[in-house]
Amino acid sequence: MSDAYSRSLGEHGLEDLQPRYRQLLLRLKSQDAATYEEAVARYHEEVEGAGETGGDPVAAWLAYGCWLAAKLEPGSLVSIAENGRAEPASSGAVPGPMLIHLPEAANRRGFVIAMPAEATEAQRETAALLCE
Repeated sequence: MSDAYSRSLGEHGLEDLQPRYRQLLLRLKSQDAATYEEAVARYHEEVEGAGETGGDPVAAWLAYGCWLAAKLEPGSLVSIAENGRAEPASSGAVPGPMLIHLPEAANRRGFVIAMPAEATEAQRETAALLCE
């Protein structure tokens, strides 16, 4: 974990995004080899070294996570406030609250894209209910 990435996580109050995204990548690899290769290329082009070029590394990671989730399951991004209430979110937004990708299919589980380092009970319960 780079210093710029660690600093950016702290500034945004988020837990490390990388372990969740590794799981999404593994799932993508088992489902669609061509899209997995595209994901690896995107990582090298858009995420790797984002903090060293003056950009916000967390913003680069979030955009990547949103893209991965959408490739696995078409759906929408929602922001979960501290009280557990959900609102539509933009994939380019750096969150204060938690971000979840909800699949279009009602019988599919969502993906946590960003979890606050100090998530509230309502946020943790929402993730447990809606996500893998």
